[in-house]
Amino acid sequence: MKKILVSLVLLVLLTGAALADTLYLKNGSVLKGTFIGFENGEFIFEISNGNRVKFRAAEVSRLTIDSDRRDPRDENYPRRDPVGTPPSTGGTTGGRWENATPFDVQLRDQWIRSQVQVAAGQRVRVDASGTVTLEGRSQVTPDGLRDRRDPDAPMPNENDGALIAAIGQDQNSPAIFIGRSREFVADRAGILYFTVNHWETRDARGAFRVNVSVDRSSTGTTTGGAGRPTQGREKTITVLATQAWTDTGIDLEPNMTIEFVAEGTIQIGNRRSSTPNGDRGANISTSSYPMQNEGVGALIAKIRYRDGRDSNFLFVGANGSGNTEPNESGRLYLGINDDYFRDNTGSYRVTIRW
Repeated sequence: MKKILVSLVLLVLLTGAALADTLYLKNGSVLKGTFIGFENGEFIFEISNGNRVKFRAAEVSRLTIDSDRRDPRDENYPRRDPVGTPPSTGGTTGGRWENATPFDVQLRDQWIRSQVQVAAGQRVRVDASGTVTLEGRSQVTPDGLRDRRDPDAPMPNENDGALIAAIGQDQNSPAIFIGRSREFVADRAGILYFTVNHWETRDARGAFRVNVSVDRSSTGTTTGGAGRPTQGREKTITVLATQAWTDTGIDLEPNMTIEFVAEGTIQIGNRRSSTPNGDRGANISTSSYPMQNEGVGALIAKIRYRDGRDSNFLFVGANGSGNTEPNESGRLYLGINDDYFRDNTGSYRVTIRW
């Protein structure tokens, strides 16, 4: 009741202000004032008497900019954006945003490694949807449970079950609260990892669907799809649908960027076919695929480390890219996302650049 009362008082105070822009919050409040900008995942809004307030993107329903206040010659003035997305700007401050292939984040014992490599100082945007069920009973969105904390979770003071991230696997890398939507500046270089902010992984179901965009405007070199320099080597191999994994013969070293372009169609049984992106309609809930939330027949990858262990599986699809960690090396393998290969036929033709 106290939170509702504060929101109502704030609404009454602000709606009377004769200011230009309007910020609509998901709790029903409407703020009149001047939109200042979007920084570190928060909307900055100036209200009466020069006071500034901040709201996380997940708290904002929409933002309306008074068109009469905007000078059409000013390219750096914030434009209206769809609900739930950070305002974008023109000119050099807008950046050159590169969108990664969407991927799923489940609650597992290990953090989920993405295919996104960032450099220190780059801006990163993350948007997430979907639900995860914790311990078979509590269903959460990427924002998590606002009124509950898990003292054993990676971020014990943040919402239980929320989507969180980290840059690299270094134990000194701080966790980053993401929620449903967040923009932040990378404080170091590395690969983005994600997980659900909850300790117990038993009886966990579902996944968050995650979209990541990185501002590559600060990268001044010729790069591959992940924003890191490519070395100009190329190899084309055939990946048979009748075997789980194919040795590419490519040895990976730390800090390498690998790009994939795949084509072809395979038969995956039950008179169904698949492209390298996989066939989600063919998924069977009782089957155990290497990547349970990707389509059957999808092209996937892994690294076999020199000590015999395997890395997490990575979705490749028709066009994909990946990066090795600063301390990561081993042999690259490509595979088919399936658990039964005897009724498969066909192959993918995959060009690899590194």
